[in-house]
Amino acid sequence: MTRPEELLKSHGVRITVIRKEIVAAVLESGSAISCREIKERLSENHDRVTVYRTLNTFVEEGIMHIIPSPDGIARYALCSSGSCETHHHEDRHIHFLCRKCGRTFCLNYHEEPRIDIPKGYNVDSFEISASGICAECA
Repeated sequence: MTRPEELLKSHGVRITVIRKEIVAAVLESGSAISCREIKERLSENHDRVTVYRTLNTFVEEGIMHIIPSPDGIARYALCSSGSCETHHHEDRHIHFLCRKCGRTFCLNYHEEPRIDIPKGYNVDSFEISASGICAECA
């Protein structure tokens, strides 16, 4: 069984050709990638709606998470093992956008930054992003 098949099986998601290919595309990319980039890596010309529906299923099932970006294009990355619950992303990491190559990376950190939120505010989600030059472009 390939890694994409194992990942789908471990989340109880039905294994199909397009699902395996989408997981493989994200795995092979080494960074978060957009729906367009995923579609370009597929062996067949699957329609955009099918690709988006599959990606949404992966997000709902805790296989992937969405990374918003300054350019307005959503990018998708695999969740670390056990870090994304069904319907909820809990993986604590920094999203790093390289200004040179444009790729987005998930960078794990060991210490959670302390941020004091004023009294009366209830935080239900929290995202940390950074931009600069990635290790490959430096």
